Amino acid sequence: MATKRTKAKRVKGKGPKANGPKAGVNKRPAKAKVKAKAKTKARPAPKALEKKAAAAKRKTPARPAAAPTPAAPAVPAAPIAPKISGPGVVHWEVQARDAPAQQRFYGELFGWAIDASNPMGYGMVKGAGGSSIGGGIGSTMDAPRATFYVWVPSIAAALEKAVALGGHSVMPRTDLGMVVMGQFRDPEGNVIGLVEGAS
Repeated sequence: MATKRTKAKRVKGKGPKANGPKAGVNKRPAKAKVKAKAKTKARPAPKALEKKAAAAKRKTPARPAAAPTPAAPAVPAAPIAPKISGPGVVHWEVQARDAPAQQRFYGELFGWAIDASNPMGYGMVKGAGGSSIGGGIGSTMDAPRATFYVWVPSIAAALEKAVALGGHSVMPRTDLGMVVMGQFRDPEGNVIGLVEGAS
């Protein structure tokens, strides 16, 4: 009987050791928790990340702004020719006693190319283009003068109207071959020419 109790005690004595809290416990999970805590501590706080991002932006040089594309130069509009409300001036003329001498004078003065190769020896001057008009330098038996010629549909009608307004007819409608023309004197004595058939 004594022997059985002793064995029972021994068994009971071993029982708590075998079934104690330390028995059968795996120590590895504890180490895993320590590692997890260490990793959690290693992660930077959100504020620290924001500070690092701001510092990186300061270090990164700003890209230079693209140069603005230059605007295309404005194209100037072509000048609009004024509308003529009536007959236009189509020819000017210098009438001289010595036509060749006057032709040389104006040719050298303005550099005009004067063409007098015609039966009348009338020096023709071509217009320079644009709004410029041509003219001529010819001889006269009257007093020397400068005048201009206006294109009209009817020289006879224009002379009649000039006389009605106080002018005087100087040359009736005359066909010279090169041109059909006429002349009148205005109320102050200026001689003005008329041209028919040229515009």
